[in-house]
Amino acid sequence: MQIHHIQFYVHDARYWQTWFVQKLGFTALPIRVDGDTMNGDVVCGTVRLRLASARTDHSPVADYLQTHSPGVSAIAFTVADPDAIVTRAQAHGGHIQPTPYSTAPTLITPWGLHHPLLRTLPPQLPRQTSTLAIDHIVLNVPRGELDAAVAWYQAVFGLVPQQRFDIRTHTSGLHSQVLTHPETGLQLPINEPSTPNSQIQDFLHHNGGPGIQHIALAPAAILPMTQRLRQAGVQFLSVPTQYYATVEEKYPRLPLSAEDWRAIRAAQILVDCPHPETLLLQIFTKPIFDQPTFFLELIERRHQAQGFGEGNFQALFEAIELHQRRNSPIAARSKGN
Repeated sequence: MQIHHIQFYVHDARYWQTWFVQKLGFTALPIRVDGDTMNGDVVCGTVRLRLASARTDHSPVADYLQTHSPGVSAIAFTVADPDAIVTRAQAHGGHIQPTPYSTAPTLITPWGLHHPLLRTLPPQLPRQTSTLAIDHIVLNVPRGELDAAVAWYQAVFGLVPQQRFDIRTHTSGLHSQVLTHPETGLQLPINEPSTPNSQIQDFLHHNGGPGIQHIALAPAAILPMTQRLRQAGVQFLSVPTQYYATVEEKYPRLPLSAEDWRAIRAAQILVDCPHPETLLLQIFTKPIFDQPTFFLELIERRHQAQGFGEGNFQALFEAIELHQRRNSPIAARSKGN
């Protein structure tokens, strides 16, 4: 089981195709029209994104954007036996959507996310110099539905629960469960809010329900890509004031040269050291659409570092919360109550 492509529903496919090319260095594929929908795919390394917008009011994109923020509408998987997965999904509350322009069945999960299932390998893409890949994808579900979502992906796709996290600040919190595929290593963390004013709840409100919170992209080296994105105008979440002093106190012998450490601090990249010889580096963009919903993560795992930056979860949660308090009326009202 592997990710074939990720489908975005947006207001203007041409604009967002250009955005991913200019900001992140993707390569654009030719625009194509499928009935009432325009698709503008972009590729980089092993990552393929399909950016779709409506040409008419009859497009499924138009229907989607009536009730949802722009963002990820589907994650397509390459699987060995689509029929078996369809059978299991139907037995556990999933639905099958007829797909007029593809022979691949599409699952609709109980949380509205679509999963086209392809039996074949991904098509040959243009030759890429980048080694960009997808490290993980994060799904947000409503409060009280985390266990049901975990059980569904276990039963239908055979994903296996790994780490579980509970994060709290003085104003809000979340529960998170990481799922992985035992053969391919595909990783799907799922979050639910643990308080009514959680930043996960804020996402659910603005997104119009559950959905993909972020995609973690894995470049060969995070520092030059972060610097290039900043120069291209991509905005990142600010690191809490005392973050690096806390890291130095927690990890007095980080496997970094003094020069690398200065560069990482200057770039505001988060640092976790799950084991003495491994290093996990992360940075998160601000939401890329108008609503405080979907964002991107860059992640580099040095010396095969595992996990998801558990040491950074609190810092990330606080950074997102701060951004949403500054930009979201819902979060601002919650803080005042």
